[in-house]
Amino acid sequence: MKIKLGGGSVDDSRRFTLSDWEGAVEEPLSGDVSVPRPVARRGTDDFADNHNESAAPSADDSSSTRATTRRRSSVGSAMKGSIFRRISFMGSLDGTAETADPQSGSDRGTDFTSSTGSNIWSKLMSHNESLWDGVDGKGAFDDDDDDESVFDDDGKNGDCRKSMKRCGLTWWWETQHFFSTMMRYPHILVISLVTFGVLCGVGIAAITAEKENYIAKQKSTAQFVARETANWFSDEFRRAMLPLYSVQQGVLHSGYFESLPEKIGRFPNLLIPGTEETDFTVRNVTGICDDRDMINKFRSIVRPINQDNDLDGIVVGYRLFPNNVACLTEPHAQESSDGFNADDFPQGEALLSSDNAFGLDTGSSAFPLWKMITTDLFINRQFNIFGPFNMPPMSELICGHLAIWKDVDSTDVVQDTLNVHGTEVAGAWGFIVNFLDWTKMKDKSDIYKRFADCHLEFDLTRVSGSTVGLDSATLAESENADMLTDENSIVVTTTSLHGEWQNKVGSLNGWEPAWFPGAVAGIVLASFVLAFLTASTLVERQLHRNLLYKVMPRRAIMKLQRGQTVLEKFNLVTIFFSDIVGFTNMAGNMRPIQVMKMLNELYTELDKLVEKHNVYKVETIGDAYMVVGGAPSRVPAPLAAERVALFALEAVSFVRKFRTKDGNRIFIRAGLASGPTVGGVVGCSMPRYCFFGDTVNFASRMESTSKKMKIQVADITYRLLQDAPTASFVMTKRVEGDIVGVQVKGKGHQVTHWIERAGPRAWDSFVNDEEDVKRDVETPTISSKYSKENYGIKEADSAAEERNYTSEEIYDAMTTQDWESLGHASSSLVAATDDGYSLGFRACALLEHHLLCVLQERDPSAEMNLSVKIQINQFVQEVSETYGTAKFHNWSHANHVTTSMNKLLAVIQEGGEEPIPLNSFSLVFAALVHDAGHTGMSNKILKDIDHPLSKKFDDSIPIAEKNSIDIALAILFRDNFASLRNAILPGEMDKIEFARTLFQSILITDIATPDRVKLGIERFKASQDSQDPDVGLCPLASHISDLFDGVGLDESVKDEHPDEFVVTSSGLKRCVRNEHLMLLSDVGHLCQSWENFIKWNFRLFKELMDCHRKKLCDNPRETWVQGQIAFFDKYIIPLAERSHTFFPDEFGDAIITNAMNNLKLWTMFGIQATNIMALGVRNDEREEAVLMELYGLGSDYLARKGQK
Repeated sequence: MKIKLGGGSVDDSRRFTLSDWEGAVEEPLSGDVSVPRPVARRGTDDFADNHNESAAPSADDSSSTRATTRRRSSVGSAMKGSIFRRISFMGSLDGTAETADPQSGSDRGTDFTSSTGSNIWSKLMSHNESLWDGVDGKGAFDDDDDDESVFDDDGKNGDCRKSMKRCGLTWWWETQHFFSTMMRYPHILVISLVTFGVLCGVGIAAITAEKENYIAKQKSTAQFVARETANWFSDEFRRAMLPLYSVQQGVLHSGYFESLPEKIGRFPNLLIPGTEETDFTVRNVTGICDDRDMINKFRSIVRPINQDNDLDGIVVGYRLFPNNVACLTEPHAQESSDGFNADDFPQGEALLSSDNAFGLDTGSSAFPLWKMITTDLFINRQFNIFGPFNMPPMSELICGHLAIWKDVDSTDVVQDTLNVHGTEVAGAWGFIVNFLDWTKMKDKSDIYKRFADCHLEFDLTRVSGSTVGLDSATLAESENADMLTDENSIVVTTTSLHGEWQNKVGSLNGWEPAWFPGAVAGIVLASFVLAFLTASTLVERQLHRNLLYKVMPRRAIMKLQRGQTVLEKFNLVTIFFSDIVGFTNMAGNMRPIQVMKMLNELYTELDKLVEKHNVYKVETIGDAYMVVGGAPSRVPAPLAAERVALFALEAVSFVRKFRTKDGNRIFIRAGLASGPTVGGVVGCSMPRYCFFGDTVNFASRMESTSKKMKIQVADITYRLLQDAPTASFVMTKRVEGDIVGVQVKGKGHQVTHWIERAGPRAWDSFVNDEEDVKRDVETPTISSKYSKENYGIKEADSAAEERNYTSEEIYDAMTTQDWESLGHASSSLVAATDDGYSLGFRACALLEHHLLCVLQERDPSAEMNLSVKIQINQFVQEVSETYGTAKFHNWSHANHVTTSMNKLLAVIQEGGEEPIPLNSFSLVFAALVHDAGHTGMSNKILKDIDHPLSKKFDDSIPIAEKNSIDIALAILFRDNFASLRNAILPGEMDKIEFARTLFQSILITDIATPDRVKLGIERFKASQDSQDPDVGLCPLASHISDLFDGVGLDESVKDEHPDEFVVTSSGLKRCVRNEHLMLLSDVGHLCQSWENFIKWNFRLFKELMDCHRKKLCDNPRETWVQGQIAFFDKYIIPLAERSHTFFPDEFGDAIITNAMNNLKLWTMFGIQATNIMALGVRNDEREEAVLMELYGLGSDYLARKGQK
């Protein structure tokens, strides 16, 4: 098939229709393929003109909505044109095509052949590629894109790989976004952690309770089995011992054995010689106890009793002990005796046939066992069970012993006595013993099976332990009984005829169930999953909320959620419109995706500026950008105009540096207008918060009639900006030729202004020019306003002859003053004054200079941001407000100290010392705030009157000085000083250095505490020594935690930067330098001219007199003269001599000389000066008059000496 672009015949009758393209024209011919030609829908002529670099006034248009539609149409047309040019290179199915100029109406074309079949048409027709692909840098419209993989057999695998890659990237992005959102909104993390903790706590508590229940059941089972087993043995013992009682009665009442005690007789009758010296005393009972008839009689009693009790062979034999002498046994070795049945006593014959106890006299034998048994039976009169013990051939036997007492009527017969180990026992006949097979008893009890069935181990023992070491304390134990411990077992105590038993029962795996660790892990995992789901829900909710809040105001969202109509009226707002110059042509030469990316990059940055300046972005319509100030959040109209204007300035500044990826520049024009408007949401589907009214149209006209990279403002906006609260704007009228203003469609001729630049509004800018300014007597008339060129401030109503100064000019003037005449009337820039505006402006100039040095040390090309300058101005103003009405410790003195500090730093630098910008800034900062919040009362007075400040700090901390530090840092770390704070303290090391210098230099100014002064002198001496300094000299040792808290550090910083918290020789020298610079600045007036000294001396006198009137201190007049002389001798001159170390010799000598001259003059005129001061205070004279008289004392003398 052959295709001819622009119309013509083809070989195939198939047709391609692109009716989806708006404005496409299709002209099918018979057998031809019709290729659509897009027709760009342009806006009205005036809108097209608005995009030219030099725009002219537009035709009529009264609706912002129509302007919006036109911009959309223009953008769409540009994008379609670009698409058409890209798509016009088509390939045919047989590899041929023709090209045509999309902007010409001709049908001319050039054949284009491609053998790959992978051209734009292929991509359009293939489901594998989208027309809009290209975000990843592989442009869908690349002319050399001849990738054949789209149609390869391996296409599915390629799609799979792409899908996997896309999924991986999506997952990675989502994960990053998830965690970044959590960090941005800590409450999500807190709620998630609380959820995790609660779920874990509840879950673990539940399974712990279940575990305890399981353990209780296990222990209960163990206890039950142990008790049940013990009860069985107890019952069995009673059954086994019951025949003994029957045999006992049979022996007593049968009459067969009455003669046995008499035949055996009392000890030592029939004693076998020599046995009495051994443990076993034996008597010769042959012929007595082995009598056949006697044996049969004993058997006739035992056998039926044993058979009747049916003990299953547990009882293996009996033995009779008349007179406690071993005599008859059953079974006996003579198995052939009449009636003997060996089955009645299994193993009994073997057990007793070889018995060597025949004839043993247990009552006289010294063997411990028999002594114990006979004592229990006859003296303690209690039943005795002994065992288990070994008696071969049997391994475990237990024997029971029962005493036999003579049944004699004690009223008519004198009972015989029986000697039991030296004790005569009346009525005792002897005792009988039976032998139990303990092994068979255990087997019969199933004790091992009982515990094994319950997976328990046991160790059954007698509480009393082994009996005289012959029997075993352990009655029975499981195979692994030795592995039982107190942790994995319990002890069950029971009683029986055998005594008190203890059974240690437990499980080798412990009582804790095996499933518990897994259950804990499951609970933790489930809690984590639920917490993660909670976090995911909160993150999604937060993102959804953020998106909603970006789309429209919160108040509007709440109304929509309640089903209410959103409609708000605003009386005075300021609206910003901007447009890209020549956007239509630019977009026509770019791919649509490039246009979108360019606009996204540009407007993303503008969105940041919107957030920074707290204005409201309404919408972007193609290349148009609309911002509103004063709505929907209502603020005063001047503030709203200021915010929008500052936004506009920064937006133009950003665009000036903005470059596209191709390196091309773009230009915008902007316009501002102010007036009433209505905001609201129209419709229900895809609602948007829009503004309506003439002000919207007017702002659009201000933009459309503006010029490239210029900001045009309406007259009402100009007036509002003149009243801006914090910024001052330089604005010029728009004048072209002889025409002032511009013709605006629908408005006629309007006077407009250009915004050139802005800076911080000068102090007291709302004070009338006629307002009197309080000055010192030596101060000449100075301007009540200064303009700063680098701020772009211009006072429109200033007198023509009034000179404007930059901050650097002010800094230079203040720095180049002579030390001794600091603040004299040589220049209006530096003359002493009490005017708050002038003082504040000078302080701003000093801080700006030193902060700029800090910034340029970090980056030589750095410039100070406008917001930083504004915040310096605001910071100085807020600090000034903390100074009260004290006569000496006030804002004026703080500025004098700051000026002195700045001078000292300049002298040191001129002397060759390498400057440390952050240290210099910190010292100037400290000098400015060192008396912030001062009450006009000394620390001693504060403590004496129990002032609230005295309760705030420990006794070892200087009250006023520490309070000043806290006030200054509290102000600096407010949210509205974020830019200033970040400029000063971007990192931890900066915070450490700044805080260290601040604390060192301010705390040392507590010169009323002798110990603090002495420690400072010791530090100075140590710094001059080459030896390692004493750790105790560190002035910050007791203030480390306050230092960290003040600048937002934690204790971990000591581990991260350990070298910064070690007292070193270099660190001590730097500390001493900082302290002496501050001390010398604080009392600098005493080391300067007589005028400076006497002025501040008078003010200090007045401050103390105020305290005296309040009965807070004694009258200072009484000791004032001598006190000042002592202060010079003991403190000022030694301080000047020590400080000489840090300065060039000439300057150091001058400081000492000035101090000594002032001391000399005070010694001469001190009494007279004090009387003048006291009289002035008493009569409430004007300060200027008193100072004139005081100045004259010194100046007249110096004039006579020719020194002035």
